[in-house]
Amino acid sequence: MMAETHSKSEVSTTTTTTTSPTYAAPKSSGISLCLQYFKTGPGIVKLVELLIGILCMACAAPAWTKGTHWFLFVVVTAFVSTAIWCFIYLLNLKSAITLPIDWLLTELILTALFAVLYIIASIVQIISTVTKPRPPRRLKPFYLLSGVFGVFNMLTYAIGSFYLYRDWKDSHPHSSFSGPVLKRNP
Repeated sequence: MMAETHSKSEVSTTTTTTTSPTYAAPKSSGISLCLQYFKTGPGIVKLVELLIGILCMACAAPAWTKGTHWFLFVVVTAFVSTAIWCFIYLLNLKSAITLPIDWLLTELILTALFAVLYIIASIVQIISTVTKPRPPRRLKPFYLLSGVFGVFNMLTYAIGSFYLYRDWKDSHPHSSFSGPVLKRNP
């Protein structure tokens, strides 16, 4: 009889499934070191964004054309923003700061914006390298390589946007766009 009850409790605990965001921050009220985020998919994507951003900056460093100036502006802006978000997750500042901010939505908008800006800047970088005689011949391969790295970083930011959108959608199951306003009246 006791063995029967034990097997029923095992069945009931294994059948329950819950959906939760990819990363749930620990519930502490202060600043604390939190390395668990960087072991998740979104955390690894953030680190890859930073790494590819460093490669983009290194390859396009001496800017000779206006396209390269624009490319470096986008790369450095995205790099600084991503580094700030990494520090926010590293120090667990989302739970320490009590501001009425939808952190996931803010990060989602910024990451999607950087994905769009990266593809525009990469196209401008590649085209300005190929069509302009201005950069010295020794820099053209590096400029082309920086444009290719920019495309790869755009893909990384798009993957990060997907993770953030999925987490935001999981934490906001009833958004304002799913109400009866959008339903068609007969």
